[in-house]
Amino acid sequence: MKAVRVLVVALSMPWICVAQSARQIAQTAFKSVVLLETDDSQGQPVSLGTGFFIADGIIATNAHVIQGAVSGTAKLIGTGRKVPIQGTVAVDRRIDLALLKVASSAPALSLGRDAKPAVGDKVYVVGNPLGLEGTFSEGIVSSIRSVDSDSILQMTAPISPGSSGGPVMDDSGIVIGVAEATFENGQNLNLAVPVEYLSKLWAANSRHLTVSALSQQTMISSTPSVVDQIGERTEAGVNITDFKLYHVGYETSSGGFEMRIHNKLPVSISGIKLRIIYRDNSNAIMDFEDFVYDDAIPSGLTKTLERHNSEEAGRACEYYDSRDANGSPLSPPIDDGVKHMEPRVEIRVLGFNTDE
Repeated sequence: MKAVRVLVVALSMPWICVAQSARQIAQTAFKSVVLLETDDSQGQPVSLGTGFFIADGIIATNAHVIQGAVSGTAKLIGTGRKVPIQGTVAVDRRIDLALLKVASSAPALSLGRDAKPAVGDKVYVVGNPLGLEGTFSEGIVSSIRSVDSDSILQMTAPISPGSSGGPVMDDSGIVIGVAEATFENGQNLNLAVPVEYLSKLWAANSRHLTVSALSQQTMISSTPSVVDQIGERTEAGVNITDFKLYHVGYETSSGGFEMRIHNKLPVSISGIKLRIIYRDNSNAIMDFEDFVYDDAIPSGLTKTLERHNSEEAGRACEYYDSRDANGSPLSPPIDDGVKHMEPRVEIRVLGFNTDE
């Protein structure tokens, strides 16, 4: 009789999380995660990202994955079948989340109810870094950052470009966040949007689904996302000027850049960590790269930094050179007499070492 009472109590509990092995979590998640590929109006690739089913025909991902796209496909991990993205159900640029509609289905991953991850909790991430399908990584929550009235998860689980929009799960396989970004030179500093934002976005749109074409996303507001505010845009006393972006060679995909770094601090500095952010004609982030200038810059002096083998700079050059001064695409062959779009580049100083 006692055993029966215990069973009744257990069954009456509304929600029980049972820890699973990493293998079990991976096997379950792979059935729900997709590789997202998007193209522009010219049929050229715009981005590669990750998404996951949260309901029948509904895929969650990052808003920046579909930024600038007019078409795209979703491919379930481990299969060769691609289905077209019919459009968006909801987009919130500020929290960098989007809900996509597809004429397909897969098991939905469970979203955490009032998930409150704590520093030290184990997490797992599934993504497609650099197009490598079904990459599974493990880590811990290393911090929960506050950005004004919002929060963002910092974790050690490795992610790379292409993993954006992937599910971040706890040790019971429940989604607690959406993979957002990685700071390549940030000592394994990776970010995720907490699941509460995704849950609210879905709850607000689930009852009355309205599908909008992907092409309408070119009109997304340039309001910065929460993650844009992570990392100082400048660090007092270290200034960047005279940034120049250029093609290394038109027969290669590499580009280059140079800039001047001014040290106005009273001490020598070195190991300067910089983030170069390239923005499109709507001022949304389309690419970025991190760079470390290791040489020392004595107090009061200025050094010129140069790089000649940057794929990100090369892609940015191609983007800016193929648009007119207003940012509108130019049809090839491009007339050399046309005034091309000026590069929209932002430089952030993420940190440096002081030699006191």
